[in-house]
Amino acid sequence: MQVFNNSGLSLEQAPPIEVVLRLFITGAIFGILFCIMLFFGKDDLINIESPLTLAIVHTFTIGVMASFMLGALFQMLPVLCGAHIKAPDILSFRVTILLIIGLIFLISAFLKGNGALYIFASIFLGYSLLISSYFMIKELYKIKHSNSSRGILIATISLLVLTILAILMLLNRAEINTPFNYQYLKQMHISFGLFGWISILIISVSFQVIEMFYVTKRYNQFYSKYLPITIISLLVIYSLAIYNKYSYILIYLIIFLIFIHAIITIHKLKNKKRAINDVSIYYWYLGMVNLILFFIAYIFDFNIILSALFFIYYSLSIVFAMSHKIVPFLVWFHLNAKGYFDAPMMHEIISFKYAKINFWIYLLSYIFYLLSFIKDKIFYIATFFLLISFCMLLYSIYNGLEKYNYVLKYGKKMDFNFN
Repeated sequence: MQVFNNSGLSLEQAPPIEVVLRLFITGAIFGILFCIMLFFGKDDLINIESPLTLAIVHTFTIGVMASFMLGALFQMLPVLCGAHIKAPDILSFRVTILLIIGLIFLISAFLKGNGALYIFASIFLGYSLLISSYFMIKELYKIKHSNSSRGILIATISLLVLTILAILMLLNRAEINTPFNYQYLKQMHISFGLFGWISILIISVSFQVIEMFYVTKRYNQFYSKYLPITIISLLVIYSLAIYNKYSYILIYLIIFLIFIHAIITIHKLKNKKRAINDVSIYYWYLGMVNLILFFIAYIFDFNIILSALFFIYYSLSIVFAMSHKIVPFLVWFHLNAKGYFDAPMMHEIISFKYAKINFWIYLLSYIFYLLSFIKDKIFYIATFFLLISFCMLLYSIYNGLEKYNYVLKYGKKMDFNFN
């Protein structure tokens, strides 16, 4: 089993812990804001074009998903891929600050419909996402690729395309003429966001972490090499043939391929080589099940809100799974690498009991959201449980950082002076 492909694990390769946890904390805070907005925006969700719905959707996709996914990439590129980002602490700080400011401008722009706010949002968000994707793509191009790193490169290029499309849309909303049709930009923006960025990234990460974290058999090499390439190829063909009446078949094919990946991943998790008492595996199961449900809902044209719910819990479940693995690992690894022999073990940073409680609360939010399609008012109960789950996740991340800082300040270092 190649745990760390193309790289040896060392403190010099890994970015400072703040690089990753800064973005994770940002994502968790925006998750809390996302839930608060859901409380006030429930009635607007029926209209996907309403200003409040657009603000809610982008709080989730940018504030939550982009923050967590970029944070994870800052860690994974040097450790899993061997791609070394120069000055990651400075880059991460700039990306985080600009993302926060840009998203605040974007939310305000959606709610107020002010052209100047759209321009400011495009500047700050565009700069944040373009510089992060540019530097990651630049470093990924230099390495000898594994199947996982190749897929991550494709996903990051999709993020670059997605961001350019978003900037053009925001300029259109600000009534600045561009040579592109707004509806075309919107369809491409959604497609590259859901399938090019989020799905290809999750798929590519799973090629390595499913085997590494859960001791499963490796994905088939041909399959893992060509799945991301096939998805992005179909997506590019779709973007060129979107006005053809049969172009929707290409999206069906993409979703079918992602559906197949979910089936394969569940099979691998069920047939792992040894029993693992790890809460994060529950999130992977829930994520893959929701990916299957999303496929069914999309193909058979079910309620669009229900389809969106399945996709949200597919992507969000993987975020929770990775956070519960990455945070304890980072705290333990950085302290050990610096020679602190009283560094807490990984299970002491986020206890199994605490993580399990968080999962059950998260699962309750999902169950109540499903029930809310039968009984309308249950929506608020579901949102409350999701809010609690995000608060617990935020505490887990912040507490991990506090434990790290405490050991740095008061911990005992190994003495290697033999004189």
